Amino acid sequence: MKRIVRLTESDLIRLVKRVIKENKFKEMDDCEVIISNMEYVFNDFMSFVKTSPEEQSPEDMYDDIQSELGGFLDMAEEMECENIDEVYMIYDQLIDDFRSYVGL
Repeated sequence: MKRIVRLTESDLIRLVKRVIKENKFKEMDDCEVIISNMEYVFNDFMSFVKTSPEEQSPEDMYDDIQSELGGFLDMAEEMECENIDEVYMIYDQLIDDFRSYVGL
């Protein structure tokens, strides 16, 4: 027996957006996905730092972001990305941006 599922307009929009997003990631190569994820983690971390600046010292925050983004470098190496140099360049750029923001 088939089931009838009722969707609200917002449910349908959310579902379509998810399908589009998943298709974008399928079209991207591994390095592009890693770079996208690095930028997402960086922006998320920066949002946290801007809203809670006094919870950690700048040095501890630097260690945390370096560790988080460094995990993506390891992943890129393991996956043998074609343009790994670009991944390293983005990593260095994000780390430099963070350093200048916190004054290190």
